[in-house]
Amino acid sequence: MSGFGHGSVGTREQAFTTLLNLRQEGYPPHKLVELAANIKGDVDTVKDGPDPEENLWVPAGYTYFGQFIDHDLTFDNTSSLNPADAGQQDRFPTNLRTPRFDLDSLYGDGPDAQPFLYAEDGASLLFKDSHENQSQTSFEQATQDLLRSPNGRAIIGDKRNDENSIISQIHLAFVRYHNAVVKKLSQEDKELTGTALFNQARDEVRWTYQKLVIEDFLPRIVKAEVFADLKGAITSQEREDLYALYTEHKRKNLPREFVVAAYRFGHSGVRTGYRLNKETRLTIFPSSNDSTPDDDSLLGFEPLPKTHVIDDWGRFFPNTKPGVFPTELRDEPADGTPRPEVRLQFAYKIDTTLVDPLGVLPPKVLPTSATVGGLVKEVEDTIRPDHLPDTVGHPPRPSLALLNLLRGNTYKVQGGQAIAHVLRANSFPVKILDPKHLSTRKAVPEVPEKDGAFFKFEEIDSTLQTDTPLWFYILAEAQASVVDAIKLDPDGTFSEKQLLKDNGAKTQLGWVGGRIVAEVFYGLLDSDSESYFNAAPEDWKPILGGNGDVIFANFLKFAGLTIGN
Repeated sequence: MSGFGHGSVGTREQAFTTLLNLRQEGYPPHKLVELAANIKGDVDTVKDGPDPEENLWVPAGYTYFGQFIDHDLTFDNTSSLNPADAGQQDRFPTNLRTPRFDLDSLYGDGPDAQPFLYAEDGASLLFKDSHENQSQTSFEQATQDLLRSPNGRAIIGDKRNDENSIISQIHLAFVRYHNAVVKKLSQEDKELTGTALFNQARDEVRWTYQKLVIEDFLPRIVKAEVFADLKGAITSQEREDLYALYTEHKRKNLPREFVVAAYRFGHSGVRTGYRLNKETRLTIFPSSNDSTPDDDSLLGFEPLPKTHVIDDWGRFFPNTKPGVFPTELRDEPADGTPRPEVRLQFAYKIDTTLVDPLGVLPPKVLPTSATVGGLVKEVEDTIRPDHLPDTVGHPPRPSLALLNLLRGNTYKVQGGQAIAHVLRANSFPVKILDPKHLSTRKAVPEVPEKDGAFFKFEEIDSTLQTDTPLWFYILAEAQASVVDAIKLDPDGTFSEKQLLKDNGAKTQLGWVGGRIVAEVFYGLLDSDSESYFNAAPEDWKPILGGNGDVIFANFLKFAGLTIGN
């Protein structure tokens, strides 16, 4: 068997599967335009201290580890957002990645097919590791960076892993971890070289990555009770009867409901910006349409500037297992005052609000489109007579929320209530969301007698309350604990300080979103004959630094990176 045709879960360029039958009718585009506008948060600044938007379950690094996982599993650049294209064979939603946790985004097609990714030993991955600039830049390039061509583009298995300065450094961490494993294995067995060394190292890296996904990432993003049965089963065979949605015959590819809804939960966790090191904290996107990535943002697709190097990964990942929360004082929300010391930043809450920068996407991060005129033309045709929200860029640019909602319409996935009813029919304790939970959060104008920022929840359009777009339903389901926990003033408002405390600062995916994600994660590993579930020796333990706990911090330590919290 070829090392790059391993397992039994699908191949590239296959149509996505579905968990439920497809919708016959989509949502009216003008309703989605209105909903997307209400999802956008207010303009905010990058903060160094306790932020009311932070989600204490999910340290900020896991947002980008989650993005790395997404790029390993799925890539669709064929489907159209325009209903007029429905039925055209070349515009069907199609996956151009292998639907497995196989790190093809890291390894490409391997050293034989893509030797330019690999060192002369045929086992180690190449990357920039010198003070000499590898590409022509207007700034000082980082000493360590991804391998790049003269025009600055990264030479890696998936170009999207160079989308921003954080994920590019996570990809580089995987390169370094792989090379550290190669070094350790070759030291332990001097006769292990070339292809055999690469294959053994790749298995070790893949299995470690898979174990991190199941034991470190999943428990942070999904409520424990949602996947307790899957976790408790000892073997893949024991788990087969537990799947309510992603049953074995559906695993030829990823389900549409996962691709366009459940796994897009991470978009609500993106912060306005991040602190990278003592000197640098930046917003995720440029402040103007004309800014270049190195000027004032984390936008990537070019050599990593020296000023963007993460000096201590303790700013993004903790040395603790899931469920251990920070002890810092969180009585007052931080302002814009710079605090350069190492502090663990957290992802923003999983809720129905996306930060303001995601309200207008830069051209470089817009998805590709096969439509004449590109994605912007495609969206404009779809939402006409409504208009895109951008009043600055030319041509105008869409919001991420609108793209997600339109993509869900294109994929024809059922609403959140339909998934909930299936889970209820399978005896899971799922509660259908009330209208009060199907809401967006809005800032209210300053009130003289009230100190600080205040908000209120507004229910979505009544026509969407019984059949709600799946992506929005999943975000609202995670936000429900906040809606229930916050005590409202008589006028229906609540303060910024309330978001800092108790359940207001903790959100996870619930039964609909969490069950889809958990079943896909476990299902892919159960059906892959070469996953660690099925192929790792009984006594196998991942090679990790620190105390050996299966957490991303120890992965980084073995890769030789600094993480001091």
